[in-house]
This record gives sequence, C-alpha cells and structure tokens, in this order.
Amino acid sequence: MSLSDIKAMKSERGFTIVELLIVIVIIGILAAIVIVAYTGITQRANANAAKSNAQGIQKVAEAYMADTAGGNGSYPSTLVALTGYSGVTKIPSGVTVNSAQLTSSHADGKTIQFIPDNTPTSGTGGCIAYWDSSLSTPAAVYLYVGGATAGSNVATPTCS
Repeated sequence: MSLSDIKAMKSERGFTIVELLIVIVIIGILAAIVIVAYTGITQRANANAAKSNAQGIQKVAEAYMADTAGGNGSYPSTLVALTGYSGVTKIPSGVTVNSAQLTSSHADGKTIQFIPDNTPTSGTGGCIAYWDSSLSTPAAVYLYVGGATAGSNVATPTCS
C-alpha cells in the first residue's frame, strides 16, 4: 500500500461522532420549533371554527325570529327549535349543542352553547357561546341575539 493510498483512505473516512451529534441537535431544535408553532395554529383554527359555527347559529336564530309567516315571530327557547326549523338549514354539521358549562374540554371548535334569554319576557333573544382557546386566558365567548346583552359561563348557563 502506497502513501497516496493511505491519504486517499483518510479523506474518505466519513463523518465524526461530533459532526453527527451537531446535526442531531439542530434537527431536534427545528422539530421543537415546528411542534410549538403547530400547537398555536391548531388552537387558532379550532377557535375560528367555533366562532364560525356560532355565527351560523346566530344567523339561524335571527332568521327563525324574522319568519313570522312560519308562525315563529320570537326567538327560540332551545336550539332544538332551530335544528328542526325548516325555513333555514344552516346549522353547521357536526356541531354539538351543550347545555352545561363550557370548559377547555370543548375547545374542539364543534361545541356550541345556546342559552335562551332568561328575562321575564320570553322570546326576546339569547346567547350563543363557544370556547376560545386562542385567547391569552382561554374562556367562553358569547354572541348575542335579539335583546340579550350578557352571558355567564356558570354551571347553569344564563343569558339576560
């Protein structure tokens, strides 16, 4: 074996363990950044889906109230009235209506809460709640229909 053959073998020896470890650490750092970024995107997407679903239900409730020809002429007392309402079929598919307290377990964007107005005059409005986990402090967010002005995320939800 000549000296030139030995030099050629040394130049073709591959990567050192230090070089491989550096590459593995860089890949790990990049993976951690992607996972953190993906989590935020998922939360925002679920919050946007929930908001869109709640706005769809809000429009259906307003159409229900406006449909005096159909004998309605007041806001529904439950969401069941809306899901069975033949005048408008815009209740988003896959939406679950929850009558109890909304929590972080409802952050999937598919759970909506419809709370009829609890003032003495029935049929004057209602609250539509969805869970928004993209907020700095995740919480239930309310949309209002008709004369309703306030909602509260308590064990027995109310709307006034």
